[in-house]
Amino acid sequence: MAASTSESAPSRVPLRCALAFAALYAAYEAPEGVGGRLLGNAVVAAVMMTLFHAVAFGVGRWLGYRRNGFHAYALEWHGSALARALAVMLVLKPLSVLVGVRLGLLQVLPLEKPVVGTALLVAVLGVAVSTFVPSVAEDIVARGFWFRAWPVAGQRAGYVLLSAGVFVLTHVYRLGNGPLEWLMLFCTGLAYAAAVARTGSLWGAVGLHWGWNLANSLMDLRLDVTAVGQGGRMLSTATGLVALALVVLLPAKRRAVAP
Repeated sequence: MAASTSESAPSRVPLRCALAFAALYAAYEAPEGVGGRLLGNAVVAAVMMTLFHAVAFGVGRWLGYRRNGFHAYALEWHGSALARALAVMLVLKPLSVLVGVRLGLLQVLPLEKPVVGTALLVAVLGVAVSTFVPSVAEDIVARGFWFRAWPVAGQRAGYVLLSAGVFVLTHVYRLGNGPLEWLMLFCTGLAYAAAVARTGSLWGAVGLHWGWNLANSLMDLRLDVTAVGQGGRMLSTATGLVALALVVLLPAKRRAVAP
């Protein structure tokens, strides 16, 4: 078991923690709400999402993690957790699409003019970065904060349930899509939070979350994937539950964490 490099927060004053979460939540929702929906400017939204990480670092320092503000969210580097989780999702997500096609839940056609050559390489690098940055941001808000900075529900089953619920709420602009959307988000959120609980590191969740988003974006470079009715949501819900089962069943390499 690897030794932890994290430090304990001096205190967890409820008011301070509540204000910290409010700041993180607002900073996370602002890129889409202000940059995307209000201004309709993707560049502004991207810049705001990048700046979220500076806000998160500052909030972590304010909570008492002076050596590294990101330690407030269990973001000490844990490459093996990231790599294992990323590999799992980069395999699982395409397999779920194949199952969806066989079950008639998805329709998949090749793009008429797919990206090729150097443009494809640039596009792959672009989607890798553009999916990584918001994935880490959302993982900080929905998972890392509740695991380390303010573990009001502990770091086991209670934490997993709380984190999955917060993950639904971080998709505030999609809540109008209805209960099936909420269920899909909750089930995938269970898998991501369980990865944190099993490894003691937020990087486990980042690997799964980034892998999901990255796999979707990579497929979009070559394929036109269309859901049939509610088939996409049902398939994603099932995929999230399979990911949860894999997280629970696969051997865990949990790091020591700050109390």
